[in-house]
Amino acid sequence: MLIKKNQFRDIHKLPNDGYVILPLSMSRIDTAQSAKKCYETLQFLEKKIQTIGSDVILLYTNGLYYNNDESALEVRKRTNTQMLSHRNAFMKLVIKNKKYVQQAFHFIPWDYVLLNSPDFSNFFDRVKEAFKKDEIFANLVRESLNDRDETEANVSFLPEELALNHIIRQKLVDFPKTLVRHDRYRLFAYPEVFMPADLYQWKKKLLPQKQTKNNNTNPYYAAQYNSGEKILYNFDDMDLT
Repeated sequence: MLIKKNQFRDIHKLPNDGYVILPLSMSRIDTAQSAKKCYETLQFLEKKIQTIGSDVILLYTNGLYYNNDESALEVRKRTNTQMLSHRNAFMKLVIKNKKYVQQAFHFIPWDYVLLNSPDFSNFFDRVKEAFKKDEIFANLVRESLNDRDETEANVSFLPEELALNHIIRQKLVDFPKTLVRHDRYRLFAYPEVFMPADLYQWKKKLLPQKQTKNNNTNPYYAAQYNSGEKILYNFDDMDLT
């Protein structure tokens, strides 16, 4: 899928009263999404917030990594160590710089969203069914595997991620609140382009759309912010070509 960078723009300013959500890939947690890199992303986005009133969700995607062929024990030991080290390093930066409200940072594992959303099982099944019946969608999912083999474990990884991304954007799960009062926005910030399968899911309405352009309480109901390139992808303004 061809992406023309000049087609997109940075966010001018963020609304007040909402969440910046950093979905943390465990394979990048020591590199592109290290504690230092995450802190730098927030420093950049801070300039776009007019009034203090937002919380930050650091969403650790550890649960996704059981969708592989390693033993559960090895996955758990590795991801637990990664999460704790990352969380501690990040909070050291927050405490050292004395700039942000410590309680406004929420460290949440992937399974929190799964357990607190009654829609997950239904959405997950819908995405898996689309993978079986829609060859274009299936190919886009396969592309997202990159160099991983097309095993049952690896293919389960993407439908789960797509379902939970949609649940979060559509505000079908609640998050802890410190500064947030009315949950007016949810911005996904990730240092890469969006997944084409995510765009396809939205454009083809593979999952129910409660919040849309004409009916939403989250301006980023179908969007992802590329914190690396500093551009916002809004799926409603994009084509599938």
